[in-house]
Order: sequence, then C-alpha cells, then structure tokens
Amino acid sequence: MKNDKRREEELRAFQLKLGYEFKDAALLTEALTHSSYANENGSSYNERLEFLGDAVLELFTSERLFSAYPDFSEGEMTRLRARLVCKNSLNDWASANGLKPLIRLGKSIKTPTGSMAADCVEAVFGAVFRDGGYEAARGVVSRFLDTKEEAAAPVMEKDPKTELQELLQGSGESAPVYKLLERRGPEHASSFKVGLTAGGGLSAEAWGPSIKEAEFAAAKIALEKLRRRQG
Repeated sequence: MKNDKRREEELRAFQLKLGYEFKDAALLTEALTHSSYANENGSSYNERLEFLGDAVLELFTSERLFSAYPDFSEGEMTRLRARLVCKNSLNDWASANGLKPLIRLGKSIKTPTGSMAADCVEAVFGAVFRDGGYEAARGVVSRFLDTKEEAAAPVMEKDPKTELQELLQGSGESAPVYKLLERRGPEHASSFKVGLTAGGGLSAEAWGPSIKEAEFAAAKIALEKLRRRQG
C-alpha cells in the first residue's frame, strides 16, 4: 500500500513536470509499461502508444522548425530534427524529469536502458495526444523542445554520415557502404554492430542501440581516421 501511495505521488510529480494532468490515468500507466512487465502480468504495454507518439513528436518538431527557421533548407531541418528527437535526446529528458523510475519492467530487468526510456517518452507523448488531443500534445512537445538548446538557437553541424560522404566525394572516393554485422541481446534491449567500408581502404566498426546510431558511431570513427590520414 505504501509503495502504491509513493508511486501515485511520483506520477503526480511527473505530470507537473510534464505540464499535463491525465484525465484517463490508465493511458499514462500504459505508456509507462514495458513489454517485459506486460508479459509477466498480462497487462497492456506501450508499443502502440509509442508508435503514435513518434508521429506526434515528429509532426510538432517539424512544425516548430518550419515556422522558426524560414531560411533553413529541407536537409538542414531534417538534420536538426533528427538531433532533437533522437534516442539520446529523449533519454536525457527522461532522466531529467523523473520518468525512468516510473517505468514498469519485468523482474529480469533491473533498470531501463536508454532506448527503453526513449520509447516511454514517445509513448507518453502519444498518451497525451489520446487523452487531451492536438493542442495538449502540442504544448507538451513544445515544452520538451524548450529544454533543447538547439531548438532555441541551433548551430547547424553536419551529422557524421553526411560529413563523411561529402569529404569522400570531394576527394573523388566512393561513398561509404554500411552493413549490419551483428545483433546481440533480447528484442527489447538489442545492440547492433555495423561495419563501414569506403574508398581508399577506409573502414570502421561500431556498436549502437539501433542500426542508425551504430552507423553514426561508425561514421564518426571513420571521420577521425580520414582526418588523421589527411593530416
């Protein structure tokens, strides 16, 4: 009973930080429930809300960037959006706002991974959309973006994949090729190893919590090798 009361207090505190109070508390509970907990307890979990929240987050982030930065090209907005809504960004927000201790996990998982936390953030955004509609979700995502310095005064930097490709092509070399080499761990907490090969014998390998992030990590390593080579 004491634990239930404490969780209720933590959920109230989280909703204050979120800037939104749920009318249907079951939606928030579902958003904070991982599949490992659901499998052990026969409850619903956050996968569907995550799907919705991903779209909600992308829409309102795109809308904000489109309105705020009329001189940005499509590519610049796409790169900035990717940085704002990536798993690392969402995980940082989850840590700062007390979301991680609220995630319901199966007994075999002691603490949520960064990827799990990021998925829960998206699920919460989806739950807000379901509970309060368009404007409520827009407000919550806007407050999320307010915590991101890049959303207020972005300094456009090329992501490592783009920068590597441009440097190679500028030197007359072929574009890099990425290949998934290995996958480890259960479905809910997988790690991916990606290999990169490019012209001039350039190669690199890296792990990441998603294929995309592993590709970025491999490109970053390849960039460092290329810069050392160029001197």
